[in-house]
Amino acid sequence: MIRRAWAALVPALVSLSVTAACGAGNAVPEPMPQVSVAPPTVSAAPGGSAPGVRDIECAGTEAHVPITMSPAAEDLVVGSIKWPGLRSWATANPKDFGDPATGDYKLGAEVRAGATVTVTIPAGYAGAAGLEYGQGWQYSPTDKVVFHACATSDTAYIGGFHLKKPGCIPLDIAENGRPPTRVTVSFFAGACRT
Repeated sequence: MIRRAWAALVPALVSLSVTAACGAGNAVPEPMPQVSVAPPTVSAAPGGSAPGVRDIECAGTEAHVPITMSPAAEDLVVGSIKWPGLRSWATANPKDFGDPATGDYKLGAEVRAGATVTVTIPAGYAGAAGLEYGQGWQYSPTDKVVFHACATSDTAYIGGFHLKKPGCIPLDIAENGRPPTRVTVSFFAGACRT
């Protein structure tokens, strides 16, 4: 008796479930699309930029601090970006800023509120130096970084530079679609020829 009641009840429940899931009528539900989520890799390009371009955003996933920029004589300032004290590195002791054995030197980049600044190490120098910004990339060296400042405050980004050895390294710095400005920075190498 229980088997007969259960046998009659199952088709009714299935019919009720399909009607409730599909709404009124004879519509058949569309299959759900398959979604695949893969973890980002170091070569991933967040923000939709080209591969090899590292977008550094004013977001909770990026190490940044709201600040008020105030340039000093030893700062390197180009347009809306500043590296505090970088001009003094020409004659500084590398050990004061990082580890010569690894070539990693810490120096935050400061960007004016609302600005987007692209910094590139030209191809001929990419093997000699790297930009180490981007928490999502674990601060690994790259040759191109796009800094996006917070809209309402100047923004300091944690990071620095990677150097194989002391030297004079050019940086191409572009902003707002304008052609880049090239500056040559002495990284513990004395005066650079310009």
